[in-house]
Amino acid sequence: MKALRTIAVIAGVVALVATGVGAAAGAGLFTASTAAGAATAASIAATATTIAQVATVVAAAASIGAQLMQKKPGMIGSVNTVTIGGNQPVPYGMGRCFTAGSQVHDVGYGGKVGKTSNPYLSKVFIWSASTALSIDAVLVDWNVIPFFGNSATGYYNSWLYLDRQLGLRPEPDALAGPWGAMPDWSAAHKLSGYPAGMFSYRFDRDNKRWANGIPVHGVVGRWSKVYDWREDDTFPGGVGSHRWDDEDTFAYDTNVALNAITYARGRFAIDTTTGEQTVRLVGCGYGQDEIDWPAWTAFANVCDANGWAVNGFVYDGPGISQWDNLKRICAAGAATPVWSGGLLSVRFQSPKVALDTITIEDFGEGEYLTPGMRTWKDRINTMVPKYRSEANKWEYVQSAAISFESYIALDDGDPKEEEHLCELVTDKDQAAKLTAYELFNRRELTGISRPCKPRLWHVRLGEAYQLVDPDDGLNHLVVVAAISKDIATATVTITFETETTAKHALALGMSGTAPPPPTLIPPGAGDDTAWDGATFDSTGAFTFDSTVGTFDET
Repeated sequence: MKALRTIAVIAGVVALVATGVGAAAGAGLFTASTAAGAATAASIAATATTIAQVATVVAAAASIGAQLMQKKPGMIGSVNTVTIGGNQPVPYGMGRCFTAGSQVHDVGYGGKVGKTSNPYLSKVFIWSASTALSIDAVLVDWNVIPFFGNSATGYYNSWLYLDRQLGLRPEPDALAGPWGAMPDWSAAHKLSGYPAGMFSYRFDRDNKRWANGIPVHGVVGRWSKVYDWREDDTFPGGVGSHRWDDEDTFAYDTNVALNAITYARGRFAIDTTTGEQTVRLVGCGYGQDEIDWPAWTAFANVCDANGWAVNGFVYDGPGISQWDNLKRICAAGAATPVWSGGLLSVRFQSPKVALDTITIEDFGEGEYLTPGMRTWKDRINTMVPKYRSEANKWEYVQSAAISFESYIALDDGDPKEEEHLCELVTDKDQAAKLTAYELFNRRELTGISRPCKPRLWHVRLGEAYQLVDPDDGLNHLVVVAAISKDIATATVTITFETETTAKHALALGMSGTAPPPPTLIPPGAGDDTAWDGATFDSTGAFTFDSTVGTFDET
């Protein structure tokens, strides 16, 4: 079906040519080398130097437009620690990733069994919103724990249980523990639409299980199913059974563009009485007619070609911007969501072809801006990729720094390093490619602004043009970064940024380095240490022999 995806885009390809959004990037089309890196860096540096020599350096004012002023969202949430609260954010998983979950119930029960009062403990965790494909592994202290049905085998056999669900709409049954009824939980607690699990733990003071406390644990899953309009035969050029208004037709995919569009659409619960989608669980809630489909089609094809995958979680809740979440998702594919012509569109990295040439004959009345180069502060010449590593307990780790000597030389030999967080990326090579793109884009010139005549009234964000202005020494491929229209004067003010074609081959040829994985402690090792030297007498009294082990009275 992957091959059909790229081929069956009849309307998308036609619109692609019309809008100038390129989808030519392909994994087999590019190669990279140190020489290519030097040439690319030198090309961008030469552009900056040429313009700087002939142009008056002017500060790009706030009038550049909101699209240029978008800030990158900061990191939010953690998949490695449990979140607890009465009104906590809702996690939304994409691709394949670990999560400890959001705890929604915690109760001890069971009366007295043997010498232990209330020996049973059950905790309910929501892992994501929207139906998941699968739960692939259960990790306890970062070790994979095998299960037979709902019961752990091996070291935790008869001490650990997990009842899990994938978030069907509706779920047929509520999660349940192995020991019957529990307080404040019933058959009505179905958690439909949420992949979730109930961990149940058995305690016995004669046994050393859980002696060191309940360790970090959670699950690795393949999370949300997504909408692919290229597989919707009601969509122009589409082939398949996907339907925009029916989440049950969606399929699992890590493609960044598909996950971004699905989040922009929103994920909904079903009213069991009417069968309609009435309650939005997460996402933006944009309608199908609010999407710039040709741009997103081109981006989806580039994601397939480049292997841009999104793996991780965003969170919806009080004080959390859904627009920032959409930016987080798009960033995994070197892209940014934008509004263009009243539609949700996207700007992304791919080789561009000029749709037209803009010359001084196209300029209108108004202020011309031609910044010579970016400020010293903004001219980073070394960037360190940071991505989430499965081999390192799903923590964020650094890859080798990406740097170019020609950039450092242009900055008077002063290395200026910055870390680049690839928040929803779990592949070291993808992180290196994204970071290389970020580094190159930091050296492109931005804020080049020209008032233009009505001929260019219909330009769109992300389109590429050849901009020629002999007065300022400009003759360069540029991309439309912001647009401002004045109906009274029939003038459209366009803000451009330079586009260096050679950067794409080098960025897509980058590979990352992974740090060594940690040594994991086998299941039970911590319990063994905690219980060395500890005994109970016939009355149940606790004693400890300090010559055998160590004991912390706290």
